[in-house]
Amino acid sequence: MRLLRGIEKIHYGHGAMFEVPTEQGSVYMCATRSNYENEKRAVVVVDAKKFLALWRREGSSHDDIAHQGPETWPTDRKYKDAVDGFSRGQENPVPLALVHCYEQAERIWKYAPTFFGFHKRVGTEVRIQATLSFTNGITRTIWLMTTGAKAFPVECDAKSAALLQALAGFEGEQYKTIAELIPDRLAA
Repeated sequence: MRLLRGIEKIHYGHGAMFEVPTEQGSVYMCATRSNYENEKRAVVVVDAKKFLALWRREGSSHDDIAHQGPETWPTDRKYKDAVDGFSRGQENPVPLALVHCYEQAERIWKYAPTFFGFHKRVGTEVRIQATLSFTNGITRTIWLMTTGAKAFPVECDAKSAALLQALAGFEGEQYKTIAELIPDRLAA
């Protein structure tokens, strides 16, 4: 992974340390191993522009924030917390945002005009659309995009990692599970 600096001592154990270039210099983010389900969590390095386009799709969470931009994001009530968090450097890296990427189906009814000008239902069409939701990390994500990060890592469930990689992944990158990034023998 291009932004992966390595496996380093972070707080009380080892974690994957990422160095993310921004217009304000490099900032540091981390992913840590937990006591369970590390093979069910993954890290995807996303392309900021593709990620924002995915986030702005209909059905994604927090679309009110997604449809703003770098000119208004700094007015977000929690933005100063991200400024403070990223200012602490590699001694206290910021955790990755936790996102979910999934496909949802929408049934669209098809209609045809009748002889008297009314419309009659003649069938359905199913449209599948990928959307994005956040569990945690919106403010750090908008901070990264406001400060010009071209790519940054996010955490997601392993089931949606391939879809997120395909839709918003940084070119040439491949997602990895936490278990792959931080082998058990290194976690302590």
